[in-house]
Amino acid sequence: MSTIRDLLKDAMKDEVKVLVYVIRHFLSAGKLNYDDPADKLNDVIANATDEDNQVIGELMEQNPLGIDEIHVYAMKIENGRFAFVFARNEEEATHFFCRVFQQWPKNCHQYPMDFPMAVGFRFRSFRELKREHDEFPALAGIYERENTPPQQKKGWGNEKVH
Repeated sequence: MSTIRDLLKDAMKDEVKVLVYVIRHFLSAGKLNYDDPADKLNDVIANATDEDNQVIGELMEQNPLGIDEIHVYAMKIENGRFAFVFARNEEEATHFFCRVFQQWPKNCHQYPMDFPMAVGFRFRSFRELKREHDEFPALAGIYERENTPPQQKKGWGNEKVH
């Protein structure tokens, strides 16, 4: 059975800001313990007071842990060619794409941060690739489908673009 400790650990790993601060508040208020079953959080949230909500809101705003929810978006450049962009939201990713590629993306889809991508001869998750960047939005890389004609292939680039 999953515990509050497990839930908090996953929330920290996945950078789910609201969940981290909700759990943190209820732990410090004594309404949760690390070894409580994870589903107890639902009951605690259902019985949250206005004061609880205010404190959680302040934690979210102050963000003392510096949690920055960054997502990855696949944006189609042209047939068989995609840019992966790290950004806080789809709008930020689209503006970044337009600035870098001087065109609107043909489409935009959010990908899971743990999605594996082939980089050279190994697989890396977007979460791993994100650690190589200090500023966001940022270009995670360019992906080209295998069936793209050779003259159009440019490979995976994980260089930072500003």
